[in-house]
Amino acid sequence: MKEEKVMYVILPKDAEYRTAYVTNDGKIAIVYAEETSKILPKPAALIGGTEVYNKEGLPYWFCKIKDGRDEFMHIYFGDLHEDDLLYIADGKNRNFETERQKEFREDVLKALKNKPKEGFRWIPVYEPSKDVDGNLQYIAGKEVLRNISSYSWERKFQNYSPENGSQMSSITTYFLLLLRFLKDGFATIEQLADDSKEIGHYYDSIDAKHEYEKTGERQLGGIYGFGGNIFKIVKDSESESGFSILGGDCYNYGRKYPLADGEEDDYPYDIKSDRIGLLELIK
Repeated sequence: MKEEKVMYVILPKDAEYRTAYVTNDGKIAIVYAEETSKILPKPAALIGGTEVYNKEGLPYWFCKIKDGRDEFMHIYFGDLHEDDLLYIADGKNRNFETERQKEFREDVLKALKNKPKEGFRWIPVYEPSKDVDGNLQYIAGKEVLRNISSYSWERKFQNYSPENGSQMSSITTYFLLLLRFLKDGFATIEQLADDSKEIGHYYDSIDAKHEYEKTGERQLGGIYGFGGNIFKIVKDSESESGFSILGGDCYNYGRKYPLADGEEDDYPYDIKSDRIGLLELIK
């Protein structure tokens, strides 16, 4: 009979617990964030948008457009560097232990080499749904808009807010966002590359619905529905079709389709019910 034991660890003063996991060599890793006064550089408001604003516990800026209906988060890339990926605290080398972690490293390094000249992107806080007229909207509490082909998503995005340069997000934006979450302590490399069940909505996540959640139910670093729930379509110049599908959904385990896992979209004209396009604004 095994005796159950409890080990207590005192976190640094004012530290905020994130998660804990067991490493491949049997060590227990505890992830926490420390309070900091650092807020990322304040951007200009979106065209036709509200004044930008902060949210408690997040270093990011937000803005609403469409008469204050749709909310977007500013993703700053200017301070993202290779060191954020290759090193951990105290200058120690980060160990990339699994094949997926090594693939993640290569994908992020490629994204860093292709950082957009603007130095940022705006990403919707919520997954897309449709308003009473059938147009795109990004608000909480709605059914996720599905059953649209990759090419149709691209056209919808171009028409959504052309004054703000609306377009489908690139695979570069996607991996820079993952690095942002890694740098800022919202996810570990294990959670991003190996098993994302703790940071999203997968079949084996806590309180999993085993069906698509409505918009606004699970947050990761200020964005709802980004982790799992439904696959995300992005532009990918190295894909034969021009599109790739990333992440996972609520019908698959977090270890099968973690956030950093992706594949080319071989049928971009086909209507698929298990994926949605990811929008970005560039102005």
